[in-house]
Amino acid sequence: MKSSNRDVGWLTGRLYFNREDKRVIIKKPRSGFGYTMNLGNKWTWIFNIIFVIIIVILVSVL
Repeated sequence: MKSSNRDVGWLTGRLYFNREDKRVIIKKPRSGFGYTMNLGNKWTWIFNIIFVIIIVILVSVL
């Protein structure tokens, strides 16, 4: 099955993982609207870990 450049990095059409792409936020090509994060970028993981830590702290304090 041949995939176009547009499909490179997309897993199941919803998740984007491409280590060569330096963008953190990616516009979804097929839905016409919406954005996702590049799971192949280390800054995405750092942001997500910090976000989860903040949520855990807020939930445990409240």
